[in-house]
Amino acid sequence: MPYFDSHCHLPDTKPFTDVFARAKSVGIVGCVINSVRENDWQQIIDIASNNENVVGAIGIHPWYADSVSSNWLANMQSILSHHQNIILGEVGLDKTHDNFATQERVFIQSLEMAIKYNRVLNLHCVHAWDRVLNILKSYKNKLPKIVAHGFDGTTNAIGFDENLYFSCGPNISKPNYNKIKITIGELPKNKILLESDSSNLLPILTAAAGLKSLRPEITDADIYNNTMGVFFNGQITQD
Repeated sequence: MPYFDSHCHLPDTKPFTDVFARAKSVGIVGCVINSVRENDWQQIIDIASNNENVVGAIGIHPWYADSVSSNWLANMQSILSHHQNIILGEVGLDKTHDNFATQERVFIQSLEMAIKYNRVLNLHCVHAWDRVLNILKSYKNKLPKIVAHGFDGTTNAIGFDENLYFSCGPNISKPNYNKIKITIGELPKNKILLESDSSNLLPILTAAAGLKSLRPEITDADIYNNTMGVFFNGQITQD
């Protein structure tokens, strides 16, 4: 079965077409490419528009929540209203950075845009699951599909909502990545995705190997079908 990268980023130097061609040569047929700053958005839109099976995600990474323009939210709403296939990402909360109050404001406003336009949201969460889940709880029964990217194994997130999915990155293969190794058996089989969290996509292969070593009953087909259900309602075109 092919792989679909649920969370990658803009390449630093090479054109995305070169990166994607290399990825496809090893069986990675598509990806979700995430922004981190507002000035990434147009490039993300252009890449998604010109590359089949690439989903563009616009958002403000919590590290850069202080750098938004005064009209960032209006710009986001305009993009979502004019581009039906653009989703939200990478957005969320991160307690390793000091701008937490600003992060919360930007995250909540972004989440409300995802709800309004019914778009998938790629979620960044570091040491902030209690707060994230409290925020999501206030929108219960309204939430779009949310993908917890680079999921670390926090148990109170598992089973929280039927629209919350969990994406495992290459860190799952690291010997000292203990929390996920303890709790990964609790993840529902139909809620697991894979990601590279990279600008070259290839680390998704490391993520796949790590996941299958911990959950050998889960097949590549299971992961692929889960991913298609989240981002394409089960449909994708393969070249």
